[in-house]
Amino acid sequence: MNIRVIFLLAVLALVGCERSPYAGYKLVDDDVHMRLLVIGDGEALPTDSDSVVVRLRMGRPMEQVGAIFSTERAYLVKDIRSGALRPVLRRSHVGDSLSVVAPAAAWPWSTLANNAAIDVPDTGMVQAEILLQGLRTPAMVRAEMDRLRQHDPLGYELRLVAAWVERSKLPLVQWGTSDVYYHIAGQAVDTNGVVVGDEVTISYKGSRLEDGQVFDDTRRNGAPLTFIYGDRDQVINGLEVAIQLLREGQEGTFILPSLYAFGTKGIPGVLEPDMPVVYTVRLEKVVRAKGVQLR
Repeated sequence: MNIRVIFLLAVLALVGCERSPYAGYKLVDDDVHMRLLVIGDGEALPTDSDSVVVRLRMGRPMEQVGAIFSTERAYLVKDIRSGALRPVLRRSHVGDSLSVVAPAAAWPWSTLANNAAIDVPDTGMVQAEILLQGLRTPAMVRAEMDRLRQHDPLGYELRLVAAWVERSKLPLVQWGTSDVYYHIAGQAVDTNGVVVGDEVTISYKGSRLEDGQVFDDTRRNGAPLTFIYGDRDQVINGLEVAIQLLREGQEGTFILPSLYAFGTKGIPGVLEPDMPVVYTVRLEKVVRAKGVQLR
């Protein structure tokens, strides 16, 4: 029997001083009862900066486990370290399989179900079978992303875009079948769209999607940018898309993969090649070209 197994059994013995009404379980927190089913070979306990892959099946005690909810997915530890899972995460290592019985109200249902609609019981006890399948530390994630960035730049930036979209609190919309995502807010002064030949004035701020570092800002440059929409080499393709989608007086957030930003060249000394960016853009003013039909 290895040292971790002996230590874990000793900890469970200590925390189990108070008897549980459920046979074979230990009382580990206020009305939270835990039973160790399988001891894994992991050594490290998950911290709030880690992510974990969990297989979870939940149901009523003495009924079919999984009848209420089942999933197998990754979570940020800080997002699920609450309620019944708080004492569980303090004791779990990779490979550990546990059965936990706790009040229905003690489980972080919304986070576990990723906001999906499930029939959550209001009262009573819920039994969960939990298997901690994997753990990824920030250092492991960085190393994985560095390898991906070197060997698959497109895969790397699409992963950055997907992660940003998932974390964002904005109701982002995909632009067609592209990897551009956007959200527009504000009242339009003019509901007609911009057409080629119109003079437009925009203010904007561009940031690296990877770390949020600002690299382009009209306020920092001293004034908004005015140009004739459709003229070549005035702005990047993504800003042309933004102007196409905005109406005068509106502001939007635009997630732009490198294809719509600075491509495989980047900005030397500022932005690496194949780097996605996020722009906030405001269409300040539109001066219509004479003889051009509005749309």
